[in-house]
Amino acid sequence: MNTQIGNFGVLLPTRGVLVYPEGGSPRIELNWQMAETAERLGYDSVWVGDSITSKPRLEPLTTMAAIAARTSQVKIGTAVMLTALRHPIHLAHAVSTVDNISNGRIILGVGAGRGDHPMYVKEHAAVGVPIDERSQRMEEGLEIMRALWTQPQVSSESQFYPFQDVALDPKPVQKNVPIWISSNLVQRGLWRVAKYGDAWITNTPNTDSYRECWGKIEWNAKQLGRMPETIRQCLYISVNLNPQEEALREGDRFMQAYYGRPYEAVSKQLLCVFGPAALCIEAIRRYQKEGANYFIVRFASPYQMKQLAAFSEQVLPFVS
Repeated sequence: MNTQIGNFGVLLPTRGVLVYPEGGSPRIELNWQMAETAERLGYDSVWVGDSITSKPRLEPLTTMAAIAARTSQVKIGTAVMLTALRHPIHLAHAVSTVDNISNGRIILGVGAGRGDHPMYVKEHAAVGVPIDERSQRMEEGLEIMRALWTQPQVSSESQFYPFQDVALDPKPVQKNVPIWISSNLVQRGLWRVAKYGDAWITNTPNTDSYRECWGKIEWNAKQLGRMPETIRQCLYISVNLNPQEEALREGDRFMQAYYGRPYEAVSKQLLCVFGPAALCIEAIRRYQKEGANYFIVRFASPYQMKQLAAFSEQVLPFVS
């Protein structure tokens, strides 16, 4: 495959290499191998996840810098970064640096994260951020980062990040680093997409919920004076391309290792398609009819390269 796949990206196993270590140490190089292969096949992007202590993985920004040095065309994004865990001046500097290393290929996918488990509360407390402040910190931080990337000097009187006369160098290569914002059916999150997002990222598990979410984004965007059609619609989908029973067994083991919860529980909260390629093709087409025009694919399997090859050969020709 040598044509550009303009609306598909691949999630790299920055957590998977810790969940499935070989010989007691993580196969970090699998991330470089997958990124280089995805670029060669023509995928538009590769993505890395984020967490610090709740779901241990490779640190995203340093990993992105390594990927940027090993590739030349593929975009590199976060799906998604919990920006409230970091001070926006530090984060703006790091993102801008990686954008320079990549020559303008960075996408900053961001989210507020969840507060429904003690491990998330503990993670926020570990870095000095009360979890109930995460949404407001995220929104203040996005405004500050965009200002630092585009203005010669910035001052802030925000509640959480007050500062005076800060200049950021280097500026990003991109005039505006694209910010893609994740939310499912959360009122504040969907408003946030409409207010700040260049794209919406969702993993909502059914098209009824997808349609309802997008309707709220459209309404909010119009109230804010934005054209909804300027906001890209990105679906994050977890895939295992094996015969049905094998896919469910392997996918369940993956979810247990990744989240500590079985597939049955996880699949009620995020979109999982485990089974033959025809199931995946049907699911993607179903969301395309609802307006989804970009897809981030995560392979719920320890056999990442095998799944990437299967998806590229058995699914992409029918949906891209």
